Amino acid sequence: MTGLTTSEVEERRARGEGETGARSVTKSTGAILRENICTLFNALNFAIAILLFAVGAYSNMLFIAIIILNIVIGIAQEFKAKKLVDELTILNQPHAVVLRDGKETTIEAGDIVKDDVMVLDSGKQICNDAVVIDGRLEVNESLLTGESDSIDKTAGSELYSGSSVISGRAYARVTHVGDENYTNSLINEVRQEKRVHSELLDSMRKVTRFTSFLIIPLGVLLFVEAMFLRRSGTYDAVVSSAAALLGMLPKGLVLLISVSLATGVIRLAKAKILVQNIYSLETLAHVDVLCLDKTGTLTDGNMSVDRIVPLGERGAAEDSDALLRAYLDASEDNNVTIAALRAHFGADDSTADAGQPAAPASDGRFAAQAIIPFSSKRKWGAITMRAAAGAADAPRHAQEGESAATATGTVFLGAPERILGANLPDEAAALMGQGLRLIAVGYLPGAWTDEERLPDALQPMFLIALRDNIRPRAKETLAYFRDQGVDVKVISGDHPDTVAAVARQAGLERWRDVIDMTSVPADAPDSTFDDVAGRYTVFSRVTPKQKRQLVQAMQRAGHQVAMTGDGVNDLLALREADCSIAIASGSDAARQISQVVLLDSDFTYLPQVVLEGRKVVNNVTRTAAVFFIKTIYSVLVSFFCLALNVPFPFIPIQITLVDACIEAWPSFLTIFESDTRRIRGRFLPTALGKAAPFAIVVTGMIIAFSLIAPFGETQNRTVMFALLVAASMVAVIKSCVPFTKIRVFVCVTMVLGAPFALLILPHLFEVVAMTGPMWAWFAVAFVVMMAVTAAIIAAQRAWLRSRR
Repeated sequence: MTGLTTSEVEERRARGEGETGARSVTKSTGAILRENICTLFNALNFAIAILLFAVGAYSNMLFIAIIILNIVIGIAQEFKAKKLVDELTILNQPHAVVLRDGKETTIEAGDIVKDDVMVLDSGKQICNDAVVIDGRLEVNESLLTGESDSIDKTAGSELYSGSSVISGRAYARVTHVGDENYTNSLINEVRQEKRVHSELLDSMRKVTRFTSFLIIPLGVLLFVEAMFLRRSGTYDAVVSSAAALLGMLPKGLVLLISVSLATGVIRLAKAKILVQNIYSLETLAHVDVLCLDKTGTLTDGNMSVDRIVPLGERGAAEDSDALLRAYLDASEDNNVTIAALRAHFGADDSTADAGQPAAPASDGRFAAQAIIPFSSKRKWGAITMRAAAGAADAPRHAQEGESAATATGTVFLGAPERILGANLPDEAAALMGQGLRLIAVGYLPGAWTDEERLPDALQPMFLIALRDNIRPRAKETLAYFRDQGVDVKVISGDHPDTVAAVARQAGLERWRDVIDMTSVPADAPDSTFDDVAGRYTVFSRVTPKQKRQLVQAMQRAGHQVAMTGDGVNDLLALREADCSIAIASGSDAARQISQVVLLDSDFTYLPQVVLEGRKVVNNVTRTAAVFFIKTIYSVLVSFFCLALNVPFPFIPIQITLVDACIEAWPSFLTIFESDTRRIRGRFLPTALGKAAPFAIVVTGMIIAFSLIAPFGETQNRTVMFALLVAASMVAVIKSCVPFTKIRVFVCVTMVLGAPFALLILPHLFEVVAMTGPMWAWFAVAFVVMMAVTAAIIAAQRAWLRSRR
């Protein structure tokens, strides 16, 4: 079997029978431009600008410059994040091993052409539709069917892109590439189909729907009332209505959220943490349950043989070591356990193909006659051996029915409880208590071809203890999550004693709360999993389906769940979790489906991801209140104006000054602060709750001045605008407590900047110099406003305390 030649590959590419390259996980350039330009907020703002331009209110159009600046900043920041993430995505793209010019060659999945012969083994993602031409595989098609049960694939079987190899080794000829694939880029489609829960995104959608519902009818009513009831001119009607509508739009808040998330993604990208969905950064900040896989996550995944314990007469026999070496020589499995055994028994470099682990040095006394590949479902594999006289013949798989008469014996390798039965040797408990992972080797004279069951007369040969090192900073990481109120759970397929011992060594407090999931029936109701998920911290002997059921149970209990994984057995749980995190050294499929990929394959970097998410949520929540003040009072005042047939008291240029100096300037300067406190409460209720006291008193002030009207129209507007600016500044200053150097700078420049603009450009903002009576009214009104604000805030706090 030689596969394609280089010239044949080029011919197929020329005919368009090659892949078009891996699909980027980031937005396309067109999507970034479209999502930043073609928004409802932008459309409404440009519509208002066009109306102002039509009536010649050019100075009041200054707000459109801020809108354009917002668009430019948003696009530039997203392009910067896209560049860094795309660079990291190259490292995360799946690779394939194909036969080219008779040699096994590792290439990028995007370089595959039609009729390429792929070499597939354990952990590989199947990137293209193909047909098995030799060998045998156990395949997980859960991303296609949603079912966790593995499917056997033999010569002639069809393979579908998006599925993953659990065990075995086979050659498969590619039948489809690109858009012809059954599930073209299925992993990306799965990621898009799963709606990422983002409180910030959901909240802004609610605000957008609310303002969109109000803004057009209110704008029409305000204009009609001004034109036909108050007999105002077209210019005054448009300017007054535009000011009310502009106040309802929290223009900079959407940009603020986008820039904050993009900045967090950029910082993590520089630390080699790939965030494949920008909103997962926020999701992980809200997580209160973190599920960790044992192997490759708590441990570094680099297993080594700690000791080998011979069992019974068979383990002491002269040919036992030779049989085990022959098993490893013939095994098609390519997992960390087999790799550790091969490393322990030595490697014969001459047998190693490109990209494949070297096989152990066999003494040639035995050769494989029939192979039953290891299966994670049955937890064992077997190889029937024959004498070396026929060693030149190629190994055959078990279903070919080799005669038992030609077999020397069959070597079985798998989980101790399967190979040795329920009564494990005394050494087993002691070894598992040290956190060692155990596998057992058994022997049966003659051949064995039944894949569904083990023979009754299986003779024990060896108990092999494998050590998987705890990651250096695992204790500190678990302690961090414990201090932050995140409940860490360990989920593994290993023996309960082994998993509990590793959890103890890693510093997990509740390591004794362990359950063997084989005690939970496969068809157990949801209530059983709800009880198990709440009572236990360490879960052992967990099947892929049970991992998903445990995640679902935790979610039903109201938890935000993050799941880490590295293998195909984690796919269902990763897909179900609120935030999925893959270890880069794991399987291709796990990396492709996950929202976050740790490219250094070290889960101890997770606190950094959590901290970046907290920065975003805390900073946006703190500053959003200032934006919502204007939205709330603009809506309330608009209804008041309609009810009493009075004009909206401000003009667009005045709203623009508030937007630029009091909302945008402080927010964007403090959004990059490192506020990593635990997140309290939900975004929208918290932000609206903080904005409400100031919005209410501003609305009350406007209503009072409109009814009393102590001065002429321009003087009244000047005092009201001065009070609006002052109240908004107090809200910003309050949001900056506790003060830092940057917050003090922001507050000082804001307090000086806005009044300075009014002083030097009074005609632009249509205000007049304050007289003594005007200052007196301003002082009394300001004191009353602040007193009422303080009373509302105190009432809010008392109400919140009563609900706890």
